[in-house]
Amino acid sequence: MTSNQLSTGWRFWGAWGLAFLGFPLGGGLAYILIGPITTTVQAVLAGAITGAILGGVQWLVLRTTMPLPLWWVVATSAGMALGLPLSGAFFGSETSGNELLWRAAITGLSIGIAQWIVLRQVLPQSAIWIAVVGLGWVLGWFITRSAGIDLSLKWSIFGMFGAWAFQALTGLVLAWLLAQRAATPEPAELQPV
Repeated sequence: MTSNQLSTGWRFWGAWGLAFLGFPLGGGLAYILIGPITTTVQAVLAGAITGAILGGVQWLVLRTTMPLPLWWVVATSAGMALGLPLSGAFFGSETSGNELLWRAAITGLSIGIAQWIVLRQVLPQSAIWIAVVGLGWVLGWFITRSAGIDLSLKWSIFGMFGAWAFQALTGLVLAWLLAQRAATPEPAELQPV
């Protein structure tokens, strides 16, 4: 590993670690504008707001390491605007049982699919991203609930401890995907016959 690669790696990890701020910023703004999520319309709006802020912060970090289009922000917002109400329709709003984790899985998978549609254009071997975001969303809500955060306020997103865990998990996978991309030789250009 060259010193330039090491420096780039540390910058990526530092920036991706700070990108966890998209979670409280997006969730906080959605809570201020929409309030507690108690209806389908509130879930759609809160999901769109939270997803746009989160996707925007992630995009700012990721575009420094890959040519990721701004569609990442739109995809994250749309995925969360779809996943949050869909998960609530299937599993209600209970926060103490497994329903919370099933809702997290549906929301995370919705976001993962939407982000993957954009990511696959830059990282063709990125199908794993769907499952990782789904798992990360479940982990984020599990950690938030385990930390004793008051979930009766019906937040759109999990708390900071959950966000750090999500960032660590997804950061590992992103680092692996970027390493795979770097190790894959570019296809040879066709020579005229």
